[in-house]
Amino acid sequence: MTINQGVDLQVKWRQRADRTVCKHPRMELEWDEQGYLTGDYVCILCGESVAQRYLAV
Repeated sequence: MTINQGVDLQVKWRQRADRTVCKHPRMELEWDEQGYLTGDYVCILCGESVAQRYLAV
């Protein structure tokens, strides 16, 4: 998922009627617009970027 796709998901998530907190059940590696990995994972539901080091815990 690219950075822009993640931002689009964040906007859609904030526009939802129910304001539940996302538990980030599924994530995908984030890529910048030039095709390089950022080292972060992005939740495919809400678009929040979660640093890779937090997933190692």
